[in-house]
Amino acid sequence: MGGPVSDSPISPPFDIDRLQASLRTHAFGRPLRYSASTASTNADALASLQQSATKPAPHGLVILADCQTAGRGRRGRTWHSPPQGNLYLSVIVVPRPVATGTTPWLTWIPLLSALAGADCLSQQTGLPVSVKWPNDLLIHDKKVGGILCEQTTTPDRTMAIIIGIGLNINAPLSTFPEDLQQGATTLAAEAGHEFDRVAILADLLFRLEQRLDRLFLEGPAGMIDEFTQRCSTVGQTVRVTLEEKGMVQGIAESIGPDGCLRLRVTSNESPSLPSTLLEVRSAEVVHLRG
Repeated sequence: MGGPVSDSPISPPFDIDRLQASLRTHAFGRPLRYSASTASTNADALASLQQSATKPAPHGLVILADCQTAGRGRRGRTWHSPPQGNLYLSVIVVPRPVATGTTPWLTWIPLLSALAGADCLSQQTGLPVSVKWPNDLLIHDKKVGGILCEQTTTPDRTMAIIIGIGLNINAPLSTFPEDLQQGATTLAAEAGHEFDRVAILADLLFRLEQRLDRLFLEGPAGMIDEFTQRCSTVGQTVRVTLEEKGMVQGIAESIGPDGCLRLRVTSNESPSLPSTLLEVRSAEVVHLRG
């Protein structure tokens, strides 16, 4: 953990001109819509995709805000989004399916979005950022970022994915609700100084576009090892809560071909679940400390 940082958010409003000059992407961030405040960037992206078929939101559109008043997280949670200092954005992706079909790559979009985020933050800050399966970003087991992917269909029946990303960059932890302060962190809190949000976002969009372009061209097989190396869940003792099926505990052994978490079960409260190896695809996962 770094030294103290200011208790007031002093980061300036986002410099859109400098961001656009810094982009290395082909599509992501071109175009970009920015607002000082919005309810939810994912909701804005969804509304953009539901426009008439003659005027759909384009692939790569980024919706960016300095503040969200109703930010959304995974599993129906809210995403705390204080004004200025952090990054809140949504990217619209209109996928190009690989020849093997949609399912293998579709399930990998959240994981690879998190991988791009972790690689970006590690490179930009030197901090040890890991991915908690499937798509939380951690530093020293505290949450510094999260991903929310939502699938929709446009009026012309085109499938689209909205990738919502929230990154805790410079906002002081004192601005977070008390119940979040123990489990959350920011880059500034970890390093003891603020970071350049423009540089981080430009690099994030580049890495995200590169990851997804590769996924659509090649499929996910070549990226399982890369995700595993960055994933702090693999090798951990974890508690997994499955919707309508109860709770299991075990060792997270590996990542499956479709992005599932393979769990070696050690404790199982549900007789309907396997007692040995379980493949988890949608669940709440908690890292347990020995």
